[in-house]
Amino acid sequence: MLQHMYPQAVEAGIPAIDYWQMTLEEIMIQVSANKKNKENELREQALFDYSQQRLAVFAFNDPKKFPKFEEAYPFLNQIKEAVEEHKTEEQLKQEAMSREQEIFLAQAEAIKATRKRRKLLEER
Repeated sequence: MLQHMYPQAVEAGIPAIDYWQMTLEEIMIQVSANKKNKENELREQALFDYSQQRLAVFAFNDPKKFPKFEEAYPFLNQIKEAVEEHKTEEQLKQEAMSREQEIFLAQAEAIKATRKRRKLLEER
């Protein structure tokens, strides 16, 4: 059965090398995911084509009302904000990690000092 599906699976975007290590369920999931990705790419391309045509009409008929880049593609600002938000989350994680390291180092120093005092007491 898998031998008969091989050409269709490769056409659907599954790498030929990976196909033979996959189970039937994995193959079907991968084919479905590849199909969905292709549909999303086509939808995205259609959106860009439509936006380009709208901008061309503006440019031809009334160049003074030609929208700015951010107005023509408002979703780019959302992407930019998401990236900035992720950066701040990453920075918060880094700050938390550095605070934890400082606490850990302070505790290690306290342990060393305690051991040193014990050793001095034992020598007396």
